Amino acid sequence: MWFCYALNISQYKIKHSNNSYLKKQYLCFDNINNVGSVKKIIIVRHAKSSWVDYSLSDFDRPLDKRGIHDAPVMAERLRDEGHIPQLIFTSSAIRAKSTSAFFAQTFGVKAEETKSLYHGEPDDYLEILTRLPEEVNCVALFGHNPGITFIANLIKPGCADNIPTCGIIVAEMPGTSWEKADWSSMHLVRILFPKENKHD
Repeated sequence: MWFCYALNISQYKIKHSNNSYLKKQYLCFDNINNVGSVKKIIIVRHAKSSWVDYSLSDFDRPLDKRGIHDAPVMAERLRDEGHIPQLIFTSSAIRAKSTSAFFAQTFGVKAEETKSLYHGEPDDYLEILTRLPEEVNCVALFGHNPGITFIANLIKPGCADNIPTCGIIVAEMPGTSWEKADWSSMHLVRILFPKENKHD
């Protein structure tokens, strides 16, 4: 039920937004019931975190000044390139949740916390993807290295030595259902970096 609620709220906000770009995206949402369409997967590494307070656990480290700057900038860049997530899942670690919050605000989508994404393995990401309802055509997941760099190279071997903080993988999975999601069936569309955009 919460999937449908999130989708309805997102569509309403986009349709009635003052942002002309987002309003144009409503046409995409209006066709989300097309199960056979391309599925888009967005994977984001958390923005740069602070190491100032050594009393904090790894889980509780917040974003630093650069991370707070990069996260909203990258969210806007993703939006401007037309990659519009309908659902957002995030690691429950503070730095990942804080990063996802900027994206959630940009896209008008609530970020759902998922403990398995805290230093998650590729299979942890796949488990989320394979359980998505078919009306969802674009999803964003927020997590950590080394898993995210590993995923990038599962999608396209040799494509990246390291996905930096707030780096974004955009991939597509054509003409299939979420339950059949597999890294080898995906196509790498783009890798976005905070300092420069690169695509293969």
